[in-house]
Amino acid sequence: MKTILFLIFIFLFGQSIYAQQVLVDRGTRVAGLWCFPLHTDSLSYVYLPPNARLAMDENQLPQFSFLRYVLNKPKDKTGTNAITEADGGGIVNFLVLYETPDAMIKEAENILQKRLKNDKVKLKGPLVFDKGRYALISSIIKADTSKPQRKILTTGEAPILEGSRIAMTFELKPEASKLLLESFKMATPDISLVFELGFSGLTESYDAEIDVDWAEVKKSQSFKAGGSIYFVSADVELGFDELVKNGAVKLKSNGNSEQMEGLVQTVYDKLLNLMFSPVRPETVPANQQGGLMDAIGSLIGPNGALGSRNTTGFGINVGYQLKEMRSEGKSHLNFKGRSTVSRTHFVSSNIGNLYKEYGNNPQYFRDIAMYDPTFQQREVMIGLDGDLDKEFTNMVNSVTVVMDKKHQNGQQTLRSMILTKATKDSLRKSRMPLAMVYGYQGDDDRLAWLKYNYKTIWQFQGGGSLETTWKSESAAMINLYTPFTRKTIGLDGDLKLLDKQGIRAISIQIDYPFFSQRKQQRLTIKMNENLADKRFEITLPNNVEDVDYSITWFNKDGSQKNTKGKDKYGLIFLDEIPK
Repeated sequence: MKTILFLIFIFLFGQSIYAQQVLVDRGTRVAGLWCFPLHTDSLSYVYLPPNARLAMDENQLPQFSFLRYVLNKPKDKTGTNAITEADGGGIVNFLVLYETPDAMIKEAENILQKRLKNDKVKLKGPLVFDKGRYALISSIIKADTSKPQRKILTTGEAPILEGSRIAMTFELKPEASKLLLESFKMATPDISLVFELGFSGLTESYDAEIDVDWAEVKKSQSFKAGGSIYFVSADVELGFDELVKNGAVKLKSNGNSEQMEGLVQTVYDKLLNLMFSPVRPETVPANQQGGLMDAIGSLIGPNGALGSRNTTGFGINVGYQLKEMRSEGKSHLNFKGRSTVSRTHFVSSNIGNLYKEYGNNPQYFRDIAMYDPTFQQREVMIGLDGDLDKEFTNMVNSVTVVMDKKHQNGQQTLRSMILTKATKDSLRKSRMPLAMVYGYQGDDDRLAWLKYNYKTIWQFQGGGSLETTWKSESAAMINLYTPFTRKTIGLDGDLKLLDKQGIRAISIQIDYPFFSQRKQQRLTIKMNENLADKRFEITLPNNVEDVDYSITWFNKDGSQKNTKGKDKYGLIFLDEIPK
């Protein structure tokens, strides 16, 4: 009910919420909630959801099942054993979500009113996230039962709206199914989940500058491995600390000491964008995924605990790959006024002591001998990440998901679903799931029955298309994420010096690929303009980093100078005039 009311609220008053940014440096923890004031209204706050849990159905019963099955097989051919071991395993399925209890919201609002001595202070609702990811942690599921070890089993895109659900399905071997059953009988079973939810907001008004000496950065021991290695957030953050400590990055602030923590985080965000590319673990080459998953898993404590991590600028469910850095030269960057920055909120949860209440209920825990699968069907849900949800307005015309299921009797089930902004919004309002279904067609191998192939076909606004290759999957959800990334290319340089050198104006043109097209953008800069307001906002395919650019300097005497280059860092310097 809470989710329905929230969606109605967004529909009716969405402009007032989405258009307003929060002040990230003024967040305060109240009654277990992180609360942030809106930039345009200091008496209006939004909050970050603190809890994740199993989803409940309309009767407030958990949406969970753990099925252990037995597959009978022929007796020992030698005929010497009267009792033989049957094959089988288990399938655990559950839905999870993150939310905020009504009582916690009311308590936090009352405390805020007393703290600020103003009964007009209101908690307007949950903050709307920009993006979300999840990580599932267990030492039993998909594990070698002879050497169980806690690790991240899977990561993926999480919904950005509070109350939305994620479906999880896992297959277990017989030994693992027994271990998991015994684990469920304990107070804290061996299944935990971490949501990593990204949001953005405005910083305090800073007056600072940083100088980056790329030759010294190149010498850093923290990043010696180069672009062939995937780093995790803790490594990157420690590496930046080292760069500041050894003087490779120098920070000068004219603000007060109380702002320093937020300023350092803003500077680190800028360095992160300049030096690293975020990488989803599921897109990493298969021979490197294991090491990255283990490294990410080491950041998460027992039962999904994250210690003091909260609203930090670095995520945990992604890796970071070092860009090709400049080996010489220096960069000078200014921080004037407020900046829009990204932050990350973490919500962790254990699946809970289900067995105590539902262990004897066959709707939740059941052991069966496999028979008559004819009437079973498989539902594969489709999940949209936060970035893609917004791109149906900005960039994407439609996404077609095609599923191909080859059954064991030789028959084929082909399903397709076309997603547009209209169909997506209609399904969301009706609360109908995005899902495709296939049934039984002689699929006696029940594990193979779970496997299917799918591909996606993208149509973009203004032309351009992309068709992915077929991918084999057995998960209960197909996660769709944008095949492109937004990139900001800033401009830097000393315009006063250029003016003294006789430059009247500068023209910058960038040229870049967008799947089957090439796009161009141009900016013209006059010497009395503010470079802080000048930038390119572009969209690149995920496998493209380089952007071609050309610069023309117009002298006051009518002559011109030109240069061309490639940008990988998101920053073009305008005061490097060719001789």
